[in-house]
Amino acid sequence: MTPRSRAFSIDRLLAVAFVFMVTVALAGMASQETGASFTGSTSNPSNTVRTMNVQPPASQNNPTSAAAGVVNVSWTATPTAPGTGHTLSYLVLRGLVGGPYSQIATTSSLSYSDTPSSDGTYEYVVQARITGGGSFTSANSAAKSGISDRTAPTKSITCDGAACSSGWYNAAVSVTVSGADGGTGMGSITRNVDGAGQVSTAGASATFSVSGESAGHSVVYFTTDAAGNASSSATQTVRIDLTAPTAPSGLTSTKGTVAGTIDLSWTAGSDALSGLAGYTIHYSNAGMNPCSAATPASYPNTTTVGAVTSYTQGGLTSGQNYCFYVTTRDNATNSSVASNVAGPTKAK
Repeated sequence: MTPRSRAFSIDRLLAVAFVFMVTVALAGMASQETGASFTGSTSNPSNTVRTMNVQPPASQNNPTSAAAGVVNVSWTATPTAPGTGHTLSYLVLRGLVGGPYSQIATTSSLSYSDTPSSDGTYEYVVQARITGGGSFTSANSAAKSGISDRTAPTKSITCDGAACSSGWYNAAVSVTVSGADGGTGMGSITRNVDGAGQVSTAGASATFSVSGESAGHSVVYFTTDAAGNASSSATQTVRIDLTAPTAPSGLTSTKGTVAGTIDLSWTAGSDALSGLAGYTIHYSNAGMNPCSAATPASYPNTTTVGAVTSYTQGGLTSGQNYCFYVTTRDNATNSSVASNVAGPTKAK
């Protein structure tokens, strides 16, 4: 073979080799194959470029949120077997919804707990990587979104459908504890009534009854969101008095010293729990004679006074007869039975 023929043959061999390498590289790109150069060895002394088709994880589960902003990501294994002498690992990538994504971890397990730097919704993809003299990485798994939430929910409380009072109630109280959360949403409401133990109710609100006489029912409550973040606890005191006070006694009525008045006096009633708030004076219409039994229908007019034992009732018609009885009020608005009836007495 002439020198010119030998040069032509070498050129043809080089051209064929170049075309082969380009073809292999394009094929790898089209099928998500990646190329890697193995270190020369007795089995591959020429350091030949190899390719491997690595598949991403078969599926990725929906990420779950945990307290303190943690997002738990998990997936199923890649269908690609790494083969003897090779190592399989997974790359976890995070980004805003729609990407782009940045790698945040490498792990050999099928799960990873991520804590982004701030609350919000994030999207995750996972890649499979096989190494061992070279490195082959799959495409992304299907993206799944998760919420990082480290913000505790709010809490509020109402009693009988209104703001809870620091005063007294005279019946069982319907208490509602509510919460709101702008991240993962509400998880549960927890309360502890009178130290009987914590009770949790799933959802954004819980309604329960506080009953029985007490100067200090205690309702300790807090809220928890779906990620497990809990609000601080708060305590609401509920005071209930179910017992009416004792009635006043010894009611007397005399003509007043000012026109249209009658002077009243009585002996005080009492209340053992919520305490004495005052009295209600009940009196008849003008002209009653004799006095009838003490009923609201017969004594339609009322005047409320404080914790006193005498009062001058005004606004009466001079020269007309009136009859009276008095009831005691406690601080829970319980009322006593009627006192004795006084009158008829003629107004000044």
